[in-house]
Amino acid sequence: MADRKPGERLALVVNTSSGRFVRGGADEVADAVQSHNRITEVWPLDDFNADRLAAGWESGIGGIAIAGGDGTIRSVAQHVYRHRPDCPLLPLPFGTANLLVKRVYGDRDPIDLLDHICEGPMREFRPGLLNDSVFLVAAGLGFPSTIARARERLREFEGPPPLPSFSKRVAASIRQAFTPGIRYTTNDGNRRHRASGVYVDLADLDAHSMRYIAVHWREMGDIARTGWTLLSDPDRLPTGEIERLEALARKPLAAMIDGEPVFTENAVKLSRARTPLQLIPVSS
Repeated sequence: MADRKPGERLALVVNTSSGRFVRGGADEVADAVQSHNRITEVWPLDDFNADRLAAGWESGIGGIAIAGGDGTIRSVAQHVYRHRPDCPLLPLPFGTANLLVKRVYGDRDPIDLLDHICEGPMREFRPGLLNDSVFLVAAGLGFPSTIARARERLREFEGPPPLPSFSKRVAASIRQAFTPGIRYTTNDGNRRHRASGVYVDLADLDAHSMRYIAVHWREMGDIARTGWTLLSDPDRLPTGEIERLEALARKPLAAMIDGEPVFTENAVKLSRARTPLQLIPVSS
């Protein structure tokens, strides 16, 4: 096995379906990234798997740079977490929101990040786990996830989507918003609560805990009251810092991780992983 120096020789995973590519204007930046002196291999996202990761690691790469959005970064991190968690990662901002990149490195462009890779300890980041699925930014259960599924339905069509199909998905989201079909518990007590939606965020990258908020709406007026309570008296809402959350429903739960809808079981456990991912340090 070749000697490696973290960050010196990087493989680049590229997803040309990410937001910045779709909106246009990314090709020139992507070409500059691929020709950067730190990039020694380029892998399309569709070709990235456990075997490719193992082969690249054996050849001596010092980490993986990722040209994509939050969903792409999560997909790569999932493979790395399961098969090679000591492989350092450098997420690059090629998506629409780029939430993880902004939280880790601030508002910087891809070339700037590659130019300023520095020596020093890797930044350890414990990702979230929804059962056995990794997430890096946030996870949701219940009605926010059905809205995400409706959005994904829109992406499947080049032209206008079939209105009846899309309308049914939106209607299902609205119905679920007022149906407390989730029962959940947190690590701060054994009492089981009811909710129609639960949102968990990893805003503090260095923490061992997560931030959550749950909603239990009964009528349209509850939506406005939730917004007012968030501003005026947030302590009245079921929210706070937790280390784990367990949810149960009669049917498989609608869920999303890092903005992407996923299929899951009717029993879900949310927590932070014990094994950290390694993020490549960048100087200011």
